[in-house]
Amino acid sequence: MFKKTRKRIMLLNMLMVSSVVIIVFAVIFITSYTRVQNENQIRLMVDSPMSSLVHMSSISIPGDSSEIRQQWLETGGHDHREHRGYRISPSLISPTSGISFAVVVDANTNVLEIDSVLNLTDEIYTRITQIALKDIGKSELVLVDGRTWQFSTTPVRISESPVEGVISGLLIDTHYASSPTVAMNSDGYSYMRFVDVTESHQMLQSLALTLTAATLAVLTIFFFISRYFAKQAVKPMEEAWEKQHRFITDASHELKTPLSVINANCGVLYSNIDEPMKDQVKWVDSISRATDRMTGLVNSLLSLASMEDKQQELHNSNFNLSEEISNAVNEMEAVAKENELKFIKSIDPEILINSDKEQVRKIISILLENAVKYTPNGGEITTTLTKEKRHITCTVRNTGEGIPAEELPNIFDRFYRGDPARSSENNGYGLGLAIAKVISEQLKAKLTVESERGEYTEFKLSIEN
Repeated sequence: MFKKTRKRIMLLNMLMVSSVVIIVFAVIFITSYTRVQNENQIRLMVDSPMSSLVHMSSISIPGDSSEIRQQWLETGGHDHREHRGYRISPSLISPTSGISFAVVVDANTNVLEIDSVLNLTDEIYTRITQIALKDIGKSELVLVDGRTWQFSTTPVRISESPVEGVISGLLIDTHYASSPTVAMNSDGYSYMRFVDVTESHQMLQSLALTLTAATLAVLTIFFFISRYFAKQAVKPMEEAWEKQHRFITDASHELKTPLSVINANCGVLYSNIDEPMKDQVKWVDSISRATDRMTGLVNSLLSLASMEDKQQELHNSNFNLSEEISNAVNEMEAVAKENELKFIKSIDPEILINSDKEQVRKIISILLENAVKYTPNGGEITTTLTKEKRHITCTVRNTGEGIPAEELPNIFDRFYRGDPARSSENNGYGLGLAIAKVISEQLKAKLTVESERGEYTEFKLSIEN
């Protein structure tokens, strides 16, 4: 039963933690992925011809127009590449774009112009472009030679200025603007821009692996933590179940003995029904003693149950604790006189306390009775009472066999008796110390025990006043 409970607790904990960890790490990855994709998209759009006519070419000069050519170079002209009679200038790539290049392709997917600051061959540019053209509509990424490129494609028209003797050139028009002075060429050109996103994608892959490993590590660690705490959570239930089982067994045993005595004596009475009553008194007395024992046991159980359920109402008042303990010791001296027990008192006078007088006296009586039961003939019982500031300590110490160290944690359990044979001789129930412990907890006092085998046993009651 408890094993299944532990498993359920572990399963519930693992489900909750797994959900939280996976959601948190997923949010981290999605956020990082979105940010990287946005950054790559911004890099891809830098200087791309999406909003206006983009000048990508230069001049075509009839005759000897060196003056105009010189003016062009002075205003930022570049070395030019010849294409279809036009001299094209690679002027679109921004230094802030990172590793990138751009190409112009015609309707037959032929690369017409390359705009790049990279030291790559035309063959590589063409291969990257051809692979990208095959993947258009499927993906915006191209993987070539271990590098990942993100690309965009823009349909364009190319036009040239018809005015001779001035700067003429190649214009890429994404808005298909028309002008009376511009002759449009509609051959189906496309402008493709490529940005190297290898590092960012490697970073995302590394982040994904890290988060996966972290998830597995966190869940593994939490599995063992959850198993430990599940065991600790169920432990009080197991102890309570064990105590209840032991209580039922011990209570049945305690009740069985007097019931057996009553039943046996009743049988004797029935078998000797014709004998005079005076000859039957001893059997009646035996029944009476067994009945008294059962009554005492039942009353003790009811009292203990009532106190454990916190139904016992406390009646606090100011009283002289020194006087009450002295009286309790004096009463017990008379009872233990036949066993030649020596009582030693060390009680500080006039210690006043505000508490439940009857309950405190009950604890002291239980401790003294317990000491008398387990002190051998000629032994000593020492009772002390001291006060230091607000801390009051009362101890009851008796010589004797002592209590084994392994049994000390169970000494306040119901029906616990370290030596059942001696307990039987002393007519004990094994409930006295359990009752004293419950009363001390209700009084917010602390009752502890220490013992040395073959030397002594000492009970200490500590009260804050």
